[in-house]
Amino acid sequence: MTELKPTAFKRGVPAEQANGLYGIEDELIELPAGEQIVAVVTLTVEEVMEKRNAGEVWPVVGFTHIEPLHHPDAIAAALKLRDEAYKKRTGQDALDIPEDD
Repeated sequence: MTELKPTAFKRGVPAEQANGLYGIEDELIELPAGEQIVAVVTLTVEEVMEKRNAGEVWPVVGFTHIEPLHHPDAIAAALKLRDEAYKKRTGQDALDIPEDD
């Protein structure tokens, strides 16, 4: 029987045209340590790895697009969608992520 291992992430990030973190370095530097950045992220399955002798298989995903959100309404909508998806996946009501006051 093959054991399904956790998803792995391909190293690297999208190129500048598909990575909204480029060009906002000065804004990021000004944020307090630990500040959360909410973003819309797109990934693709790059490959499926297999160790036949170990009986293990796992997907490898890569980031294809990252867009940080700046408008409070967009951030609130994204967080609501995230929380709904988390609840559907886990059955739990909230993520265990500390929120800044």
